[in-house]
Amino acid sequence: MLWQLDALHFLIVLVRLRFRALWLSQENFRRAVQNEAVGLAKRYKLEIYVHGEPKPGFLAANHTSYADAVVIEALKGAGSVSKIGVKKYFLIGPITEKVGTLWVRRDDRNSRVEAMKKLNAWNPIKDPIWIFPEGTTTPFGELGKFKMGVFKAAEYSGHPIQPVVICYNNPMIDWGRDNKELFISIVHFFSEKVRTSVRCFWLEPIVVGPGEAYKAAEKLHRRMGVYIRRFERDEYGPG
Repeated sequence: MLWQLDALHFLIVLVRLRFRALWLSQENFRRAVQNEAVGLAKRYKLEIYVHGEPKPGFLAANHTSYADAVVIEALKGAGSVSKIGVKKYFLIGPITEKVGTLWVRRDDRNSRVEAMKKLNAWNPIKDPIWIFPEGTTTPFGELGKFKMGVFKAAEYSGHPIQPVVICYNNPMIDWGRDNKELFISIVHFFSEKVRTSVRCFWLEPIVVGPGEAYKAAEKLHRRMGVYIRRFERDEYGPG
């Protein structure tokens, strides 16, 4: 099959979701997004292996690729915390808005403070939300420094954090690597028919007690790092 057809299918899925966002409730739309994410993963031979089961809490995952959006929504349909720039993305912006996104301007302190207030008041048990503690994508095989937002929110609210570690086996999933433009990397992904698998490990939830946010962040970073070093390995490269 021509890679252009694969890319076209992805566009069709986005268009379909964009229109369904107009009339579905948020709950039903999240289910629709999850179903489409599972379908996309199967179509593009992105094999997802899941270890463990999620429990209620803030959903926290490491962030290697823009493909993580497909993986996390396939795992559990939920809202997310995202940079405000995504809101302007063609088709993707309205879709992320509908699932329930907490927007933040990273370079604006007032925006960060306001987003933090909303996150502190968020009930992830009733309204699940995905958060990438690194705050941005990190190169394949690495784990970036955690920002404190979700840990402070868990400390303030008393709600637990439900971590999941996402480990790919092909570095080409790291769109934008080697200083490539994101669009070029995505086109390359489709044109080269890149195939990869991802192992997702649900870890035990973390309860952050008073004054323990920084300690909890450091502990989770070490814990997730063990999985990244062991399981996020290039199985397609030389040797």
